[in-house]
Amino acid sequence: MLNRILNIKSEFVCITTFKEGEFIYANNSALQRLGYTKEQMLELDVFKLGVWANTEIRENFKNQLSTHGIVEDLELDILDKSGRTLTCLLNFELIQIFNTPCILIAGRDITLVKALDRNDYDEMKDELLQTVRSVNGFLVQMKKREDGEFYYVLAEGKIAEEIGYTTANSYGKTVREIFPNLYDTEGQYFERALSGETVSFEIELCGKSLFKTLTPYYSHGHVSGIIASAVDVSERKSMEKMLRLSELNAAIGELAVGVAHEIRNPLTGVRGFVQLLGETLQKHGIEKEQKYVSLILTELARINDLVSEMLWLRKPKESSMESISLTKLFKDLMPLIQVDTNLKNIQLDTYGVTAEKSIKANMALLKQVVLNLCKNSIEAMDNGGTLVLGLSQDNKTLTIFVQDSGPGIPDDIMYKLFTPFFTTKQSGNGLGLFISKQIILEMGGELNIRSNASGTVASITFPSELMEQQSALTQMNEVGMTP
Repeated sequence: MLNRILNIKSEFVCITTFKEGEFIYANNSALQRLGYTKEQMLELDVFKLGVWANTEIRENFKNQLSTHGIVEDLELDILDKSGRTLTCLLNFELIQIFNTPCILIAGRDITLVKALDRNDYDEMKDELLQTVRSVNGFLVQMKKREDGEFYYVLAEGKIAEEIGYTTANSYGKTVREIFPNLYDTEGQYFERALSGETVSFEIELCGKSLFKTLTPYYSHGHVSGIIASAVDVSERKSMEKMLRLSELNAAIGELAVGVAHEIRNPLTGVRGFVQLLGETLQKHGIEKEQKYVSLILTELARINDLVSEMLWLRKPKESSMESISLTKLFKDLMPLIQVDTNLKNIQLDTYGVTAEKSIKANMALLKQVVLNLCKNSIEAMDNGGTLVLGLSQDNKTLTIFVQDSGPGIPDDIMYKLFTPFFTTKQSGNGLGLFISKQIILEMGGELNIRSNASGTVASITFPSELMEQQSALTQMNEVGMTP
């Protein structure tokens, strides 16, 4: 009866001796799973089936079974007759048969379930990895070695790809190996995270502004490493900087207008009295002192020009926009520029002025800006050089550029160029480039400056509004001109 009960169970059942692990019983399910006959099975022990790797492990198991009398849900690998590995979930109970200690083993084959679980796990792992890699930031997992160094276990995300450090080329490497200076600034945060604290801060890494969070992760109730996540906040930082600059410019504009009004009224009076003084000196034939009057009037005129520029900062901008000819713009500017280039032995060249082009702009204001840029370039070339006034165009934009062969602009000055009242000139007021940029912005364009040791290029970029070049070329050919 007992044999019938044991054989109708879907689980396999075996009995082994406690001391040696020799099989003394196996039900039909066990025999079918393992591929042995009853006679063959009774000649085997647990070691021949690969249940235990060595006797020491089995002795530990026997001690546990002796203490508790039962061991449940133990997952073990067993070799069948063909050598295939079966993963089984087993329950063990210590029993007595004819006063001999034996082990009753009941279990089931979970090989297929484990395989499905493994496939699901691998699939889920791949999906998770793809998700992490698609994140517009990065996710890093770090652990701490015994020598105190933190090393990378995982590094994924778009930022990780951009800076060239993913799991593939950073696994096992320490933070100091990849970013030598990073630990000096972030080491304190690593230690705080490792102590169980979540820490957030901003850093600059590889030219990016990152908002980074360090979170401890746990294994068996203890902190075993750090998860670092970060997002790129460069655009937000740039917008905040532009907002602060805009607010600063507005405040400076208000202040400048107030000061300008306070200066202009007495300035008008002073200028009138100086002119009256000059007429009086001339009437009495005092010519020697008259030159001082002329000098005073010149300086007063310069102050008046500065006041006018300061007032421009807050004056309502209602510049008329119309389609203007860049060919005419260049034609009008060339004589004005040539006066200064000839005096300083500078070669003046043009580039790209081959066909009639037009843009929506204010001719007078655009001429003022280009002339100001040209004068800046000329002043930068003390020992001669080359000044190029040119045009370039692509599918979306049309650019007027002024290029010089001067010594270039130092990096510590470049970012201040468009700051109001910043100047490196002894007689400058620091408003020229600032006002020029505002003028171009109001016309819908952009003014940018780039520089290196070979010279400087100032570019004014507008949306293209190209006239019919073919028609213009045809007209030029009809009068015998070659573009």
